[in-house]
Amino acid sequence: MIFAARGLMVSLAFFATVYCPLSLLTIAAWWGTKRMRLATEASSANVLFALRAFPFAISAIVTVFFTFPSFWLMERPSLDEDAGTFILALCSLCIVGAGLFRTLSGQRRTNLAVQRWLTGTSKIDCSAHTATLRAAQGAPPLVLVGISRPRVMISDAATELLSDCELQVAIRHEVSHVRSWDNLKKVLVSCMPFPGMGGLEKAWQEAAELAADHRAVTSPQEALDLAAALIKLSRSFQPLPKSILATELVSGPSSIELRVSRLLKWRMAARPSRHAWPWAVSLLLTVIVAVVSNYGAALVLTHRLTELLVP
Repeated sequence: MIFAARGLMVSLAFFATVYCPLSLLTIAAWWGTKRMRLATEASSANVLFALRAFPFAISAIVTVFFTFPSFWLMERPSLDEDAGTFILALCSLCIVGAGLFRTLSGQRRTNLAVQRWLTGTSKIDCSAHTATLRAAQGAPPLVLVGISRPRVMISDAATELLSDCELQVAIRHEVSHVRSWDNLKKVLVSCMPFPGMGGLEKAWQEAAELAADHRAVTSPQEALDLAAALIKLSRSFQPLPKSILATELVSGPSSIELRVSRLLKWRMAARPSRHAWPWAVSLLLTVIVAVVSNYGAALVLTHRLTELLVP
């Protein structure tokens, strides 16, 4: 029992020694390259989310699959950790605890807001993936809520302001967020706190909106309809608080200006490619096979790094 507790403490300490430098490196990389323009909004959104999740994902994978097993198999039973190990482990617990608190708090606020918006609602339409509901009680004009059972909620004010064509393309915009799992990504981002990541998170959200705009329209006329919907609704509604884990059609003023500008310049050739993911999956599988084939050597290397980095 004591040996397992030591392994857990050392693993948490190693997590902190990996996560913090990787996060700082990610922030530096973001600030150094944020002026570079990627090929399409879809690839930009995917790359930015991957960049944001990279430090936590790598740190968690290394800790669970390498650090703890290497400690369990190769560490001596004698107690040789010092105060630095306890401090690093405490830092990891603070990071994980802050992420859980932020996520649970945001989910609670989201649930309370959705319950308020659902007062007196009625179903408008239902597709294979998404139910469309009429919302009230201070709801934003169009908002996507939920992950496993997503719903697009439309306020009465939105139905009054928008024409049928504008409303349909706006709904398609929200449905495209469902297909990209953007609400789930918001929850995951809230689980990975680190100071200084706000700019990268905002850039990802803006890129996700641009990608959803492109997926929602199929012609110049639809692009104009969506631009008109954004302009009309942005004049009458305020964006949701950041703590609400939902995706709305109308975001900040700077984002609306950029989205409208892109929609007015919409061209069929500018639609993003959807064939990049097989290459990413192939690369991931190749890395997994290579690591599994050399798992013993990887454990030895991890144990040496743990002794070097963890006091």
